[in-house]
Amino acid sequence: MIKKIPFITMLLLLVLGASVGADPLKKVWISSKGAGETTLPYVIAQRLGFYSEEGFQIEVVVTRGTIATQALIGGSVGYTNAAVLPAILNGAGLKIVLVDADKPAQYLVSAPKIVSLNQLVGKTVAISDFSGNAFLLMKELFAKNGVPIGEVKVRVFGEPNLRLNALMNNLVDATMLSYELVKPAQAKGYRILAYSGDYISSLSSSLSTTDAKIKESPEELYRVVKATLKGQLFWYRNPETVKFLMEVQALSDEGLAREIWRERTKRGSEIAQMGRATEEDMVTNIERVKEQMRLAGAVLKIKGDITVSQVYDFSFVKRAYEELATQGWDPMKYRYIKKR
Repeated sequence: MIKKIPFITMLLLLVLGASVGADPLKKVWISSKGAGETTLPYVIAQRLGFYSEEGFQIEVVVTRGTIATQALIGGSVGYTNAAVLPAILNGAGLKIVLVDADKPAQYLVSAPKIVSLNQLVGKTVAISDFSGNAFLLMKELFAKNGVPIGEVKVRVFGEPNLRLNALMNNLVDATMLSYELVKPAQAKGYRILAYSGDYISSLSSSLSTTDAKIKESPEELYRVVKATLKGQLFWYRNPETVKFLMEVQALSDEGLAREIWRERTKRGSEIAQMGRATEEDMVTNIERVKEQMRLAGAVLKIKGDITVSQVYDFSFVKRAYEELATQGWDPMKYRYIKKR
């Protein structure tokens, strides 16, 4: 079903469907930075009735990350999973209230002749650009392993597919790639030198909202967070997630879907599965985004040190998780429900 939204002329709208009950469900809008896997916690929570139990019908607007954030700021949606931290650093009254991962998706992949990180000294590594997240993650990965970034030849090649082609055509010796591009490289004999998540953190938000929502509608926010957290816990802990993944990704190979699920779940530590992050990881994430914006030439409107409380508010998800634990709620008791 396609609907026109006032803040943009064309958006793909995923309507996750309303549950039928005695009382009308309140419609809640969430903007998403992408379709498919990105919306899975919402799909699962809607399909298994977690949202309707809290009195909501969820509708998800899928668009680009910057537009998803602007939709939240402008009030066209109540929540988003977009990366809102740059907007917060530019003065937007937003908070990240639920995270779904605390490890990056990036792997450092090299030519077959490279067998250790130290061998990259004097070699050429492809990056997207000098302000890109993958480059900053790579710098941190090198630093953690004692590889001086100044002794590595860095070349800009742009988007991941171009960097993969550069690697496989022997134009460079290594590059950072996400998992879906690692497999074809491995099939050609290229090797994984390191998984960045073994060394560094990277937070991915599942729900952000406005300061106004936190102040004016705290009970709605709590119930939306609680239902979404249940979908997230199912996603991490119940293998039935593979069936949802096959559906939203249009996959026919269950083995492949299971592999993707296992790969995705390794990005969430126990605390991230619970929707939260450590203070160290929050600080690291803030500093990395600040550096990324600085390298891109952006001027931060918020001056001085940024505290974690200016960016994150995990009080709602902490309360939700504690309530679910007290109730003995078990994500393993649910099974996949096919879309009607």
